[in-house]
Amino acid sequence: MPRVHILPSGAELLADPEENLLKLLRKHQVPIRYSCKSGECGSCKCVLESGNVTLKKYDPKALPDAQKEAGIILACCAVLREDITICLTDSDDLIAHPERKLLCRVVALEPLTHDIFALRLHIEFADMEGIPFMFSAGQYAQIVVDVDGQEIARDFSMASTPVDAEYDDLLEFHIRRTPTGALSSLLGGIIRPGAQLLVRGPMGTSYFRPRHEGPLYAVGGGTGLAPMLSVVQTALDNGKLEPVVLFAGFRNQADVYGLEQMEQMRRIYRNFRYHVTLDEAQAGDPPQAVHQPLGAYLLEQVADFSGAKVYLAGPPGMVEAISAALLERGASERDLHADAFYPPVRAELTASA
Repeated sequence: MPRVHILPSGAELLADPEENLLKLLRKHQVPIRYSCKSGECGSCKCVLESGNVTLKKYDPKALPDAQKEAGIILACCAVLREDITICLTDSDDLIAHPERKLLCRVVALEPLTHDIFALRLHIEFADMEGIPFMFSAGQYAQIVVDVDGQEIARDFSMASTPVDAEYDDLLEFHIRRTPTGALSSLLGGIIRPGAQLLVRGPMGTSYFRPRHEGPLYAVGGGTGLAPMLSVVQTALDNGKLEPVVLFAGFRNQADVYGLEQMEQMRRIYRNFRYHVTLDEAQAGDPPQAVHQPLGAYLLEQVADFSGAKVYLAGPPGMVEAISAALLERGASERDLHADAFYPPVRAELTASA
């Protein structure tokens, strides 16, 4: 059975033959960044110090050849066949909350726009002998619905704060309903007030780092605003004194939501500012809105990202483009935190991660 030696902690794990490295690390609650679990985002990079692994198919953009030749691997694509030693590349405030199973009841389904809904859940039962559910602001969870004996599961970020969950057993998600969405199309139907849902989580590594001292920039596109609201609210409630700036991007005025919450935070906290950008200009747009692409406006407003943390959420293309631009501007890769959501991948790949 392969053994995995982990640096810098010195921990050693015993793996099953052909076991997926990311699955092994998560099973033993080893803190490692990850997001897509399918070789597309590159979040779970680590250094292979010794030994060999077999890498399943991955997106070359997630692991360029130069990095692969330097000994970097993607844990989500690595299959264990022999003893290896790895070095985790990011230990900055990594927190490993155990993944939980929660039975929740829908207490509200509130329209935020013409097609975005706030799904509010009350946690009625939690595994681990009812220990309060804990997560870090910015993380996401998987909502599971049973439809005629078939399980439909999709990932959504928490818009609520960890305090809401731990003390009040409340979770909130912002979901865009689409006619073809396997789960989102159920909003207002099977998913309605009173219905019971299964929630698994928390997951993701784009969460608030409370020990960081420096500016915080939160960048959310569309419903990617949800986890950014959680990150910003948590940072401000925790007493962060450095500048906290939220950039929210939308297609047009019909997609805009969250203005009341952002404006309330601006009135309460002197170190908080927010910006709203729209891709399309229309009559009656919010007066504070700027008609400019989100990434371009961010780079226009912030000249220097040194010493700052940047949290991003939204469509994968947007997150990847803005991340690349920030790196060119001089931002450190370890200070960029994003969990870009990708379309569901084939079942056998998901199960291996």
